[in-house]
Amino acid sequence: MTETRITIKGMHCASCETLLTDVISEISGVTSTKLSLKDNSATVVFDDKKTSEKAIRKAIESEGYKTA
Repeated sequence: MTETRITIKGMHCASCETLLTDVISEISGVTSTKLSLKDNSATVVFDDKKTSEKAIRKAIESEGYKTA
């Protein structure tokens, strides 16, 4: 398992947090997702044999947010 922290630009409310939690959690191989509106970040634990940080970032960006 791999854990990564991704900074997300554009989150401004609890609905953003909920939406992205759902989007990230649906990715095959993701086992844990914790978003922080306060820190504008997501901490994600995933199986690197099933997905990648790049795929997770792409899913976030497909919803109109920016990652750093």
